Amino acid sequence: MAPDLTADLAWELATGGPWPRAEDLSGDERVMAEAIAEGVKGIGLSSPNPSVGCVLTLDGRVVGRGTHKRAGGPHAEVLAIEDAERNGETVKGAAAYVTLEPCCHFGKTPPCTDALLRAGIKKVVFGVRDRNPRVAGGGMAILGAGGVEVVEGVLGDFCARLHAPFFKLVATGLPWVALKLALGSDGGIGPKGTRTNITAPETQRLAHALRRASDGILVGRNTVETDDPQLTDRWPAPTEPHRVFKRMVLDSGGRLNPNRRVWQSAKGHSALRALTEDAPKIEGVEDLRLPLGPGGCSLRHLLHELALKGVCRLLVEGGPTLAAQLLKEDLVDVLHIFRSDSPAGGQTVALDTGKFGRRSTCARFDGGCWERLERGT
Repeated sequence: MAPDLTADLAWELATGGPWPRAEDLSGDERVMAEAIAEGVKGIGLSSPNPSVGCVLTLDGRVVGRGTHKRAGGPHAEVLAIEDAERNGETVKGAAAYVTLEPCCHFGKTPPCTDALLRAGIKKVVFGVRDRNPRVAGGGMAILGAGGVEVVEGVLGDFCARLHAPFFKLVATGLPWVALKLALGSDGGIGPKGTRTNITAPETQRLAHALRRASDGILVGRNTVETDDPQLTDRWPAPTEPHRVFKRMVLDSGGRLNPNRRVWQSAKGHSALRALTEDAPKIEGVEDLRLPLGPGGCSLRHLLHELALKGVCRLLVEGGPTLAAQLLKEDLVDVLHIFRSDSPAGGQTVALDTGKFGRRSTCARFDGGCWERLERGT
């Protein structure tokens, strides 16, 4: 039987969990579970970098923790070393547990392999090998050559799930696309042109975990015309000052008027309009000109452009036309379906979920369930 939907479970479903519990494990797996918990803290903050977590142990004690939360800022390994030193702990001879293979190249920061060797770390346990071709086994090779014991693959499936959006980005140049749909028991979304609340307000608030776990949100013009949404991140937990949640609307002909709420300024948010033709400017709104595609702008071109703007995790929240086209073009990685126990009538969304059977997670809420379906590999 599916568990009841709570705020904690909503966050886990939004971030790719449920995640392993350290208290249920022992040895290297126990500490790696703590590193994964650190990494989850960086989701929605670190893009386009991966949200890596790191935990340092010495003589069986945790002496330092680190989470990578900002591209261009220190990586998790460096932050964990700094955390230990700030607390007066010794790091020489310690073991580092990292969700992703430590980097070995110069980017906006120096290589983490250098920092680990310089600190005297004697053992590095990591969950999954980095698929960035600039690393891809090079980090573990450098550490091994420096006399560090290297262990690969501890809780590897969980770490691969944590970093799946980053792996997709480096392999394809496309963001990880999560599609959210609210459907009645009949597959309906309500009458066309009418706002229909399929789930209760409390469930809608918990669904905001999906926005917090994303770098931006995308909707079609009809959704804005019908609902006039703000599209803001209203998850209750505070966030880092550098986070900017991108609000994006497909409005090929520039037909939406400038008084729509999505265009209004909101702290920590930006607004972007995807166009296929010239349209009058809207103050404070960035325009992105795209080539034509089926039914409007080219969605694949749009996703590539968003990736270039640092969007690694994209949430799509409507409507049925956009959802159907994304599914048809095979651009969706995970489906979040809020399915009511009651019919909604009106338009229906035909879902071919054959490609989304790899993992399925459900949670019950009053009057329905939240189901997450992920693509198979």
